Amino acid sequence: MASIDSTSKPENKSLRVLVTGFGPFRNIETNPSWLAAKPLSNQTLKFTQSASPGHPHAPKPRPVEVEVHISTLEVPVTYSAVLGTVPPIHQSKQYDFILHVGVGLSGGVAIERLAHKTGYNQPDAEGRLCDLIRSKPKGDDADELVKRGFGNGFEQFGEELRSRLDVDAIVKHLKSKGLEHTSPSNDPGRYLCDFIYFCSLACAQKEASKVKVLFMHVPPVGSPYQIEDMTGAIKGVIEYVALHT
Repeated sequence: MASIDSTSKPENKSLRVLVTGFGPFRNIETNPSWLAAKPLSNQTLKFTQSASPGHPHAPKPRPVEVEVHISTLEVPVTYSAVLGTVPPIHQSKQYDFILHVGVGLSGGVAIERLAHKTGYNQPDAEGRLCDLIRSKPKGDDADELVKRGFGNGFEQFGEELRSRLDVDAIVKHLKSKGLEHTSPSNDPGRYLCDFIYFCSLACAQKEASKVKVLFMHVPPVGSPYQIEDMTGAIKGVIEYVALHT
């Protein structure tokens, strides 16, 4: 009887993913980011990565099958909601990858490379401003600086934090899926999208966890993508992370 080639059996992995979208604000009564994320709630996706060929005389590498369990969460467009929601999520250590999604400008999908610590001068959906941060520059005669952003508990972080994921590779992957209007970005906007991204990146570092964090801007509906396309973009990002990290 011929023996069964165990190397042909796939290596099984699992990935726990949280996708957040935002609620209504200003003139956006129903936020496309949440409409795009919501259909993935409690979904399980499977992705298979074919084994790359090795040395001709080496054992055949096994393919990798990744089972992805997705949770979703709608976050109010307020500074207090972000600060009350994101740190406990990271403290729970439930997730391997957290993808934050928000609505951006017309033109396509933008994958954000970085987030900012300060400069949050716009009121949120409840009309409230971000907390003030007071700092004293070096020199006795220097005037006190006043900014809005992350202060207490975030002192150890610099002005910018960057995702550890390869944004350019993710953009290329989405383009290969037919989402041609996808681009990298270095400007998440210094509003709640930027704010949640910095908070999440900082919390991941605070917890010294291996969780990966990313932010994606989707356009208003029809500019050019529909909700189904945006959901497909979210799936595409998850697929890349599942198979390449």
